[in-house]
Amino acid sequence: MTLDTKTRRAINEEQVARFFAWWDPTWRWILILGLRDMRANLDRLGNLATAELGNDTWSDETYVYGPLALGITASAVNEAAQHCEDLFALLTFLRDRETFARRMGSYSAGKVIKLSDKLRKDADEQLAARFCVPPIALIEEGMHKAENPHESVAVARDAIARLGELVRSVVDFYETYEFFHLQYKHGLKVLFRPFGIPTAEAIADRKGDVKAPLFAATNESIKQMLKRPKDQQAMMLHLTPLSQAHLNELLETRDLLRPQMAGPEVDLDDVVSHSWTVSRLLRIAQANRLALGALDADGQQTFQLPGEGITETVEVRIEPSRVVELPDVSI
Repeated sequence: MTLDTKTRRAINEEQVARFFAWWDPTWRWILILGLRDMRANLDRLGNLATAELGNDTWSDETYVYGPLALGITASAVNEAAQHCEDLFALLTFLRDRETFARRMGSYSAGKVIKLSDKLRKDADEQLAARFCVPPIALIEEGMHKAENPHESVAVARDAIARLGELVRSVVDFYETYEFFHLQYKHGLKVLFRPFGIPTAEAIADRKGDVKAPLFAATNESIKQMLKRPKDQQAMMLHLTPLSQAHLNELLETRDLLRPQMAGPEVDLDDVVSHSWTVSRLLRIAQANRLALGALDADGQQTFQLPGEGITETVEVRIEPSRVVELPDVSI
């Protein structure tokens, strides 16, 4: 028996609800929070490794505040970048009317990250629509019974602009660390001793904060390197007399490995903060998608937008003349 369009869309809505019932938008942020805690207590982690197998070098400060510090930093950045990809993926198929389950279950990471380019260029109201926020015209119409309609709409407009700022900050973060995220997936490319063991000064600094540099091995062309952010365009070469004599040819054929640094040192406090932003946006997308298509007992619909504080949410409660549905938030 062939599914008709109405039945297929009804089943699609069931699949959306089921997915969100199974899902959790916060776990990856908590994982990154745990990585920051590990980074803040590296001696504990080094001692744990030594106690496990008796290798004293793993609790030595040159290892703990060298390879271990750099590895945990790379891991946290990788998880945060993956968190960004989670958001890009969800926004890619969130408003699908018929094939949500199919697209959610088999999406290609290579395709969903292309959305980041569009997100950067979208106007605020276009971005809001991606998060299933009704157009301003529908918000205005649905707030005509509010105590102060003009003020209520102004609050919604400000929150939509704030949403746009947060989304673009996520895109900026992802584009900054995309290269290192991809290198981390291929673990051999993460570098832990690009300049030998850390100095006593570097060890002292890393004991006092949760910062560390992020390095990866690269053999990319100069042309490709120049496409990345400016603070990642410095070329660090480890040359011997033998390789120096053939430098141009080795660079041209990509037969020369060199360390690539992600600009200034990575602060895991910032990584945690960016991941929390992603968690907020994922929650908003979930709440708004589930709000479509049904009125509550008071004949209203409530949509969410980010508030000024990092844990605050603006609730846009409207009383529409007709229920706001998925086609209303299509671009």
